[in-house]
Amino acid sequence: MRLICLILFFISFSSSADYLCGEGYYHPELSSCVGPNGGYYPPGSSSRPSNRNVPRDYFGAIAVDVMTGQASYSANNYTSAAAAKSAAVQKCGLSGCKVVIAYKNGCGATAAARTPIGSPNHVVGGIGDSQEEAEEDALDKCEQLNPGVQCVVWAKNSCSYYE
Repeated sequence: MRLICLILFFISFSSSADYLCGEGYYHPELSSCVGPNGGYYPPGSSSRPSNRNVPRDYFGAIAVDVMTGQASYSANNYTSAAAAKSAAVQKCGLSGCKVVIAYKNGCGATAAARTPIGSPNHVVGGIGDSQEEAEEDALDKCEQLNPGVQCVVWAKNSCSYYE
């Protein structure tokens, strides 16, 4: 009889614990609720599950040497825009390096108008959800700023994505 009472007690506790877990479920070995995204929180608490599995934002930036066109660098998957911009300028490595485009959870590209001598000039940046969209955006902006001049993609393959 004691065994039956004990089993009924655990079944009723598990059912009420599941009720106290909201969208999650009760994990008896951990004495915690497990949220739909995998976070843990106490039963009946008003706090949400930990955000250990919640996507984070990732930032990227492209710096180019706007003086001579000799260098460019893209920095990706940084946890802040400031860190991505700083890394891009530092790794570009020349005194004329400036951030042309920064982006979050997406892609960036730069395009430049060709001057008569063939050197890149008037560098602009574009963003998009894919590399192709970022390149197209950069080319469109370049062509608007430089009508009648050929524009080419200069820096590409630069994306920062959330987990």
